[in-house]
Amino acid sequence: MPSEHEHVQILRELKEQFKPLFQNSQEGVYLYIDEVHKICSEKFARMFGLTVKEWEEMEGFVNKHAVEKDQELIINNYHSHIHQSLTPAHFQATVIRKDGSKFKVEIDMIPIPWRGEVLALHFFREV
Repeated sequence: MPSEHEHVQILRELKEQFKPLFQNSQEGVYLYIDEVHKICSEKFARMFGLTVKEWEEMEGFVNKHAVEKDQELIINNYHSHIHQSLTPAHFQATVIRKDGSKFKVEIDMIPIPWRGEVLALHFFREV
C-alpha cells in the first residue's frame, strides 16, 4: 500500500498526465484513489457548484453529493468494477449540487492501473 507521500506524488503525476483530458472533455471528469486522494476537472466541480479545490479537499463525496438511494449503487459499482472485475461500469444516478438541487447524471467508471494502484476514472454527464 503506497504511503501518503506516494499518493501525493501519484496525484501530481496524474494532474500533469490527464491535464489535456481534464481541460478538453465535454464531460465532468475525476480520478479517484480514495476519499482523500482525488483530482477533478473544472467542469466536474462546477456541475456540483464547487471549486476544484473544494471538491479535492472534500472527504466523503458520495455520501454528500448522491441521493441516499443511489449511494449504495455508486459504491457497489466502484468496488465490483474497480477492485474486483477491473471492468468499466456505465450507470445513472441522481446527485446533489452544493445548493441542494438535484440532477440526474450518466456515469462511466473506468479502472486505470497506475504505479501499482488501481484508480477509478469517472466521466459524469447530465441527462
